[in-house]
Amino acid sequence: MKQTPRPVTLLLCIFILCIAMEPAHAGVYRWKDDNGKIVFGDTPPKDKTATAVNIDNTENSGTQFATPEQTKDIERDAKKRRYKTSSTSRQPRNKIDSHCRRYISELNKVDIYLEHTDTPRDHLKARDLRKLIKKECGNKVLTQKFDDGRCASYRRKLSKTEIFLEHTPNPRDEQQVKDLKKQIARECR
Repeated sequence: MKQTPRPVTLLLCIFILCIAMEPAHAGVYRWKDDNGKIVFGDTPPKDKTATAVNIDNTENSGTQFATPEQTKDIERDAKKRRYKTSSTSRQPRNKIDSHCRRYISELNKVDIYLEHTDTPRDHLKARDLRKLIKKECGNKVLTQKFDDGRCASYRRKLSKTEIFLEHTPNPRDEQQVKDLKKQIARECR
């Protein structure tokens, strides 16, 4: 078996290492493409003029941690955001969507009909409206009070009576409507 001389083997190893090391030390080039955008790459294009870009190979300086003051500021800001969102979610919603008000108004009409007449159609309609309100608007909307005070009570009673008159007219309710309108005009300006 014939052995290659040591100096030849050494030169061959150095040559292979030099070829392998070349891509590791390759430069970065910058040029503009056909669309006018700046492009970076390790090999310059043949049809474009590229400029070599120096890359700073400094060591990573390490992770910088926040100072205690910065940590306290971040925690205080987060606590304020949490308190702000929790306090706004705890406030009662006074404003009700227009479609929910419409459903509630329709349910009130049906309930008034049911006070005076007991028809299966009105029972089914009331049940369906309650389900719709529960699904679309939530349970709390049904128990919410929309107006307060004596004038609001007069207006509610007037509204109920007028709705009933649309359904089944009678002289007693017609007189009650007139009286309530007078009382509202006199006391609720």
